[in-house]
Amino acid sequence: MAFKLCIFAALVAVAAAQYGSSSYGHAAPAYSAPAYHAEPAYPDAHPAYKFAYNVHDPHTYDIKSQEETRDGDYVQGYYSLVEADGSKRIVHYSDKGHGFEAVVQKEPGSHPAPAPAYHAPAYSAPSYSAPSYSSPAYKK
Repeated sequence: MAFKLCIFAALVAVAAAQYGSSSYGHAAPAYSAPAYHAEPAYPDAHPAYKFAYNVHDPHTYDIKSQEETRDGDYVQGYYSLVEADGSKRIVHYSDKGHGFEAVVQKEPGSHPAPAPAYHAPAYSAPSYSAPSYSSPAYKK
């Protein structure tokens, strides 16, 4: 066993000497990586958009709307929705370069519409006929 251990140690020493010597391979050249300067993808771009949507779903009583415009760094718009108690919440918001500002209004509304009544479908009890012993399956 000691002999096997000595042979293994000798092989490890030879491998370490071969790969650890300076004659094997060449050192990588030392250079500094080029500096990276992030540039905007579209330096002349001026973001501007306008969108709006309205939802009025009589089945789920989901009633809401939103409108927003943007011109460069200036964003303004509003959204409104009918809440569960029937009131209407309206939020006017804007960002004129000084931070986000919002003004919330709440308009009292009528009582919420009642939920649609559930009517279970009418099922009739299954009917079974008495077995007929005169059929060919029962004849011997």
